[in-house]
Amino acid sequence: MEADFFAALGRHFSGYNTDEHWQQVIEEAGIRNPWFSREQVEFCLETWAEALQPESVASWLQGMQLGTHPKKVGILMAGNIPLVGLHDLLCVLASGHHALVKLSSDDQVLMREVMRFAREYGLPAGQIMEETEQLKGVEAAIATGSNNSARYFKQYFGHMPHIIRKNRNSVAFIAPNEPESTLKALPDDLFRYYGLGCRNVTHIFLPEGFDPRTLFPFMETWAHIINHNKYANNYHYHKAILLMNLDWHLDNGFVLLKEDEKLYSPVGVLHYSFYNNETIAAAVINQHREEIQCVVGTASCCDTLPGTTQRPGLNDYADGVDTLTWLQGL
Repeated sequence: MEADFFAALGRHFSGYNTDEHWQQVIEEAGIRNPWFSREQVEFCLETWAEALQPESVASWLQGMQLGTHPKKVGILMAGNIPLVGLHDLLCVLASGHHALVKLSSDDQVLMREVMRFAREYGLPAGQIMEETEQLKGVEAAIATGSNNSARYFKQYFGHMPHIIRKNRNSVAFIAPNEPESTLKALPDDLFRYYGLGCRNVTHIFLPEGFDPRTLFPFMETWAHIINHNKYANNYHYHKAILLMNLDWHLDNGFVLLKEDEKLYSPVGVLHYSFYNNETIAAAVINQHREEIQCVVGTASCCDTLPGTTQRPGLNDYADGVDTLTWLQGL
């Protein structure tokens, strides 16, 4: 699909604040899924508008070779954060394949707006993009879900080329004498989208002797998150569990910090652990790399700068699998 479409889609996203139709779409998305608050959806649209700048699109599609035999590619999308399945759809369209899309019930409104725009703009002759309830007759598949659902996806799509994504989370690595700019940027990686994305940090590796409460002043810019009903319910639920179990923890009124080796922490909770040797800590991270989406920080073991996890570019592929190259090879 020509680069002009992707740039036009970026312009469509950037016009949300002056477009009455977009305002209705954003409102409906929040009604259908309360996690999709206006603040979070608008951030999502702004991020995609930035990612789809013409120069970025041109760089992404450089050297793109369209196959002569397009395949029917099924996309089974997640819905944990707004437009989380969009990158897969854009990859399929860019590669010239036919996209058969099974939307998540949690993210139908925004994705249908994207698909409406694509059809209105005009797909290349013969290219297909359609929503379907069942991915029958597909020749390749991209499926995103939980670790449990991934087993079923493997059974269903195992006989064809496939990309199957499981649960992942992100971690942060705070180096000794970390600059204040890192600590200031990090809360965006914790709280954006209420911590529901695979790129959200759920565990922080801290140098031995570091007081976790040092992070609290930098988190204050996100104190308003407790005003969101569903987030607050999670925070209060996990606080009650910690108190009943007499588990030691830190509490700043909108997030609970608990020393725990687990990389995953539930919404409203942040796990942390201490290290006394950066090499050993990096080895631990590497050992769990299949469970980790991003390693946030400025140290050599990190791959993502603080404050940028929820601003991925077109070349930032989920799970490190280059979806566009994979599609070109079908």
